[in-house]
Amino acid sequence: MSAAPAAPAAVRLPAGRHVFDLAPGRPAVMGIVNTNPGSFSDTEHLADLDAQLARALALVEAGADIIDVGTDSGVTYGDSVPLDQQVRAAVPLVEALVARDVPVSIDTPFAEVAAATLAAGACMINDVSGLADVRIAAHCAAHAAALVILHTRVAHKQEAFLDFEDVVADIEDLFEERTALAVAHGVTRDRVVLDPGLGYSKHPRDDVALLRAYPVFAARGLAILTGASRKFFTGVITGAAPADRLPETLATVAAVRPFPGFVRVHDVGAVRTYLDAVART
Repeated sequence: MSAAPAAPAAVRLPAGRHVFDLAPGRPAVMGIVNTNPGSFSDTEHLADLDAQLARALALVEAGADIIDVGTDSGVTYGDSVPLDQQVRAAVPLVEALVARDVPVSIDTPFAEVAAATLAAGACMINDVSGLADVRIAAHCAAHAAALVILHTRVAHKQEAFLDFEDVVADIEDLFEERTALAVAHGVTRDRVVLDPGLGYSKHPRDDVALLRAYPVFAARGLAILTGASRKFFTGVITGAAPADRLPETLATVAAVRPFPGFVRVHDVGAVRTYLDAVART
């Protein structure tokens, strides 16, 4: 009989000029601000820099530890925002937040966007392609930034529900391969963050299976990022529309709370209140 995974240990994540001390039971809260209009789970589009900055600062006030700026939605309908437009929208927001000492992550699969936003002061690239373009790793290495490696087996904006023989084994294989690739391109291992990819190329049953496998992923000793907000699989379970999935978001946060890392959410205030309440009980 194989031994059970050890209890998760705290993780220290250096990310640019910031350091995140991530403890089991106390995930850092990552607030979402999109500069693009395409996210299916946003309740409103923030049309300009002033609105985006105001939302980001409100999320920080509500308890966000880092702001994740999305520059091109992963939804499968519609074309990508042109890269130059993504850069023009994201860079001023990054600069404004960095000037206020707010840690900024960039949600992008594009090396050009990563390079520009890292130069503007972003401390993390949330690579939703699973490091399909190794230049992203090289850009992170050049800025001593953290790199999120997300599990997916499809291209950006491609819709697919794949049939995995063993979804947990597939996630582990990608984590092993892409972490080694990132390190080979200069990212120190302690700057790698792993995201099992809830909802990315997976059936709802796969999302449930991967949530149950977090002890396996945490055994790698790296921080884990969970996109916990308003996920499709939770809507399948409860029937709720995306904007009405706060209870489902909190349930997802509860499932991953024991493991050191980040929870990426829209409803920052409610998640922070929940985490603070649980920590005191």
